[in-house]
Amino acid sequence: MSYLTKPNEYRLKIFHESRKRRILVGELIYNKNKDKYELIYDKNYAYSKNAIPISPELDLFKLHHQSKKGEIFSAFIDRIPDKSNPAYNDYCKAQGISPAEKNPIILLGSIGKRGPSSFVFEPVYSSEFDSTNIIKLREQLQITQHDLAEALDISKTTLQRIEAGVSRDLNTLKYIQILLKFPEVALWQLKQTGNRVHKDVLIKLVKYFKSTASSKSKEKT
Repeated sequence: MSYLTKPNEYRLKIFHESRKRRILVGELIYNKNKDKYELIYDKNYAYSKNAIPISPELDLFKLHHQSKKGEIFSAFIDRIPDKSNPAYNDYCKAQGISPAEKNPIILLGSIGKRGPSSFVFEPVYSSEFDSTNIIKLREQLQITQHDLAEALDISKTTLQRIEAGVSRDLNTLKYIQILLKFPEVALWQLKQTGNRVHKDVLIKLVKYFKSTASSKSKEKT
């Protein structure tokens, strides 16, 4: 299981950038079920005094715009370099994507992220690792949120919010995912915090991570 996040192929964040500040404009979302693209303006931006629309067709009178089926808004197409451009392959290589990539969301978040306008596109990063992985671990080991939070040196409140789906604290999620992927790191962490939890809980965690480390070692050989 990789602990690295990857660009979400269905969502893109849009910012308005000037010399002094950077403001969230909204999101471009691909609705796979409808085969339509949706632009959703951020309310704070749309109602601000100096807000400007991304294009005339995407005015600020509506917060939610939908494209025609199977089509993306023309304002976004214009931001993607033409494949006939001699430098197209170099653009893709510099951004770490394949020249054969066709997904407009991926293209806009990489080679189309900056253009002549003051609007900047950025990918939304996602990971297959989420709260369900944490809940499964706790259920498997039969330990409480309090015990896991103390053992891993994280906030109990943050863990509660993540498991309840109220928060997606990416830093905490990535940290926990790293510990699960690299059991040696987790065992080192338990040496620092093991005195905070009950002996039985510590034994369960140490046994789990030692077993995981052993399995990974066997896979390499």
